Amino acid sequence: MLSASFAQTAVHPCASYATAQHRHLISIRSDRICCRCTDLECLRPPTSTQFKRRKLRQLHGRRHPTACASVQVERPGTPVDRRGFEWATNVSRHGNVYFAVDETTQACLASMGDSTAEPTVALFFASSSYSVEFDRIVPVLRSKVPSLQHIIGCTGFGVIGGSAEGPQEVEGGEAALSLTLGVLPGVQVAAHHISNEAVPDADSWQEAWQELMQAPIDLPPNHSTSFVVIADPTFHRITDLVAGLDYAYPEAAKIGGFVSSATQTARRALFCWSAGASQSEDGIVKGGAVVLSLQGPLKIEPIVAQGCRPLTQDSIWLVEKSENNIIMQVRGVDQPSWRSIPPLAALQLDLNNLKDTDDRQDVSNNLTLAVAPDDFKDESQLDANDFLIRGIIGMDPKGGAIAVGETVGVGKRIRFMVRDKEGAKQDLQNHAFAYKRRELQASMEGKSPGQAFGALIFSCNGRGRNLFGEPHYDSRKIAEFIPVPSSGFLCNGEIGQIANSTALHGFTCAVGVLRLSPSADD
Repeated sequence: MLSASFAQTAVHPCASYATAQHRHLISIRSDRICCRCTDLECLRPPTSTQFKRRKLRQLHGRRHPTACASVQVERPGTPVDRRGFEWATNVSRHGNVYFAVDETTQACLASMGDSTAEPTVALFFASSSYSVEFDRIVPVLRSKVPSLQHIIGCTGFGVIGGSAEGPQEVEGGEAALSLTLGVLPGVQVAAHHISNEAVPDADSWQEAWQELMQAPIDLPPNHSTSFVVIADPTFHRITDLVAGLDYAYPEAAKIGGFVSSATQTARRALFCWSAGASQSEDGIVKGGAVVLSLQGPLKIEPIVAQGCRPLTQDSIWLVEKSENNIIMQVRGVDQPSWRSIPPLAALQLDLNNLKDTDDRQDVSNNLTLAVAPDDFKDESQLDANDFLIRGIIGMDPKGGAIAVGETVGVGKRIRFMVRDKEGAKQDLQNHAFAYKRRELQASMEGKSPGQAFGALIFSCNGRGRNLFGEPHYDSRKIAEFIPVPSSGFLCNGEIGQIANSTALHGFTCAVGVLRLSPSADD
């Protein structure tokens, strides 16, 4: 199965969303959603649920262009069975939280096409301007969508959601609420609020984590486990939590971010509600982290763009001597050990190789260090997703040592990076291209990567308009390569995997692409 960028275009007339270049392929008649569809399902009389959603579309005056799982960009003639999966998102800028929830709910339901299934999962992200009405969001949402079983959400410096113009990032305290509704048949869903006290000890067995997450470790073939983690900045055991999830569920994807707000003094909030669980009716939880676990015929594929570009393209150094987070000696990966030099000298060599057009002072002010956690992957195979970016926190001009914000052991491979606007753009595009190459390669080898049907975006609040000088950059760049409904928020720190290990990040755009497992897509 080919992706949108490489496949021949064949958009299903029922699609509730299409990218701008595909919208002209959709036509609508007043008495029927499809006018060119050969699927007999589309010609059957509408059920009561379908009639209700058709009425919602009439209230909106048209089909809402919010993305959902009914998008089809496939090879002509290729049958696709989504088995009832739906994923819809919408953002409202209404200043009253009741009307914002109502507007986004109606838009999401209207975009779900003829599905008779009701949404059971909701994720929402709200601006701090609703602070006096935080306690109304979950109750109003439950009244609008009574089929919901799990709701998680939080506040953000900015929120990301679907709109008629494409994905939107509403930043800086402007009233906005992003809502995502999901129908995930066959998927075991659980939402948990994890406090500092609830995190198992470092020496706990896998069973302790299984009990905490209520998620079995052993799953049937073609079933996967994925976690969405949203944490309060005061949750000091977040590293223990993600390390424990890596230990107990090594194959599971983990993606997420830290709660943020418009200003340092603005109120922030974290929400978690599940039907039948003992919690407050407003879903507001204090501190800790909220974890949404998904187990079944879907997986989340992480894309973690850390906002940096290499200082030089081909320069990778091997750590010869270090102590904790202080690097003392390095050498080129193709140099003998006796040729080791202080890392500050290595940095100077890389700076000397810069083009004349580069502003060395600007580069020097934005330097970071990349560490490759995988010690065995060949240098020629290393790409952007194989390096963990960490800040340089100190230098010794006399001895030439460098201190970084991470323990770096002997034998680790490092490279110097630049964190700036151009680096962030280049890095995001490189990750997007790498994602499409993997997808295309799998298709060419006859291995279905599974149909993508949604995306969650956790982007740093230091990115956005202030960095790029234009709105919606991250979300719309992702949509160019992965045209699925996307939502998320601008975070106070991001959570994502590098080389199969989950880490905490800054200045990062962490994306989780939701895909059907191949068996649910063939």
